[in-house]
Amino acid sequence: MPLLINGRESVDPWVSLNADSYQQDARSELLRLKLTKAAIYPIAIYLEHSAELQANSQKIGLLVTGDDDLSQIASLLPNVSLIAIDFPVLRDGRGFSIARNITRRGFSGEVRAVGDVSYDRLDNMHRSGFNAYQLDDQRYGPQTLKAFSEISVNYQPTHPR
Repeated sequence: MPLLINGRESVDPWVSLNADSYQQDARSELLRLKLTKAAIYPIAIYLEHSAELQANSQKIGLLVTGDDDLSQIASLLPNVSLIAIDFPVLRDGRGFSIARNITRRGFSGEVRAVGDVSYDRLDNMHRSGFNAYQLDDQRYGPQTLKAFSEISVNYQPTHPR
């Protein structure tokens, strides 16, 4: 999957927790992830194992959804360096609000859009506070980077460009 960070193609140094293998053997999956450079955990699993994972916040990312409690997410911001916000379907826009809220609260780490991320939403995602975008191979092409400069005038104040 292509990853754009700050409007440029990037190599993804993060590993995401595989929910299926976690269900089968939670201990070995957590150990495997702790040995990697950096791992993204669903918020529920992070909370369950936060004591052992907090040793290095530079290696911790959280996967959050629109169903997660924003106050809970806000309290964890100092402990992580990446927030991946899931867009399960096109019509679910709660991720825009989450990104806007966490950047307003001072989170300066990577705010990554995952899931149903497409060209026509990239500019709005950027304006909401996202700085990283994980796209499906089918949705990525040479024209994708144009999404960030295609609209030059906005009528509503948003995240600075």
